[in-house]
Amino acid sequence: MERNEEHGGGFTLVELLVASTLLIGMVLAVTQLSLSGADAQEYAARLNRVTELNQDVVDRMRLELVSSVRQFGNDPEGNGNLAVLDLAGVPPPLAGSRLPSISPGEVIRRDTAAMQITGNSLFFTKLAWTDRFVCSSGNDYLVDVYRWIYYYLTPADGGPTAGRPTGLNLVRIMSEPLADAASVDRITDADDQVEVLQHLQAATPDADGVRHDPCDVVWRRGGDPTEVGTFRQIDPSSGKLEDDPISGRPDPWRILRADGSGRGLLSYRHHSVATIHAPANYGVGRYGIATLLGSGFPHGFEVQVVGPSSARSILLHLVVVSTNRRGRPAWSDMQVVVDGRDL
Repeated sequence: MERNEEHGGGFTLVELLVASTLLIGMVLAVTQLSLSGADAQEYAARLNRVTELNQDVVDRMRLELVSSVRQFGNDPEGNGNLAVLDLAGVPPPLAGSRLPSISPGEVIRRDTAAMQITGNSLFFTKLAWTDRFVCSSGNDYLVDVYRWIYYYLTPADGGPTAGRPTGLNLVRIMSEPLADAASVDRITDADDQVEVLQHLQAATPDADGVRHDPCDVVWRRGGDPTEVGTFRQIDPSSGKLEDDPISGRPDPWRILRADGSGRGLLSYRHHSVATIHAPANYGVGRYGIATLLGSGFPHGFEVQVVGPSSARSILLHLVVVSTNRRGRPAWSDMQVVVDGRDL
């Protein structure tokens, strides 16, 4: 009897080719899954980072606005005070930037062609501290001290460019301390007033032993910045108030920046405010009427100030994009409404 034995336990060439193809396919599938998982992890990390950063910036503005006593708008007072704020040596505001139009009778809403109230910068006064001082006469005085705060967009990395959602940084300016003129003028005793002013200017300890920053300027809140007496400087030698700048201060009047103020908040963290060229789903231009004219408007920072002076509502809408160009762009759209007031 004959027996047909085939190849023992081996494989044919065709079988080897089929097995190799299947193995390669499985390796490629596993590799692709690993890469996709790594990409998804990396994207999730960038998404978390941009969300945290956006929340941090919005919270900073919100907390400062809680102590605000006056918002500045797109009017002679707001633009006039902004023109007095010293911006030399800091990143320049984006051309076409504007303050919001303060609207007592409006509510937060999308702009119309007939009524555009949205701005893309924020300028306000906050209460920095209340200084309590006891004069040698035994009289006790309280003086409110303010700072101006200005947030604005500045071009970065080439500025807004068609087809690219990045190109803007957000800058924060904080002014030098400004003593409230009403508090100072209520001190009717001339000797006491001199003593209080010299205390503010020299930054000596207050009644609680606390030292604050030196305060050189007395400001009449709500005054016309071009009018004599709106700003007065404390003469360090006499302790009296002068209408004209002295002691090396720029003339005409300039309100100086606090030390270290004027740094961009995003670019060194590898992020950008979204530009008007960002995809529609980013949420840019939710309130303002979008335009590509000039440098564009409003981009990813929108501000509205509505309601009566005793109960302002301040809208902050910020869209931040990661400048990391690997994979899908990560972005965060955030907005908050802050209660404020104008004193």
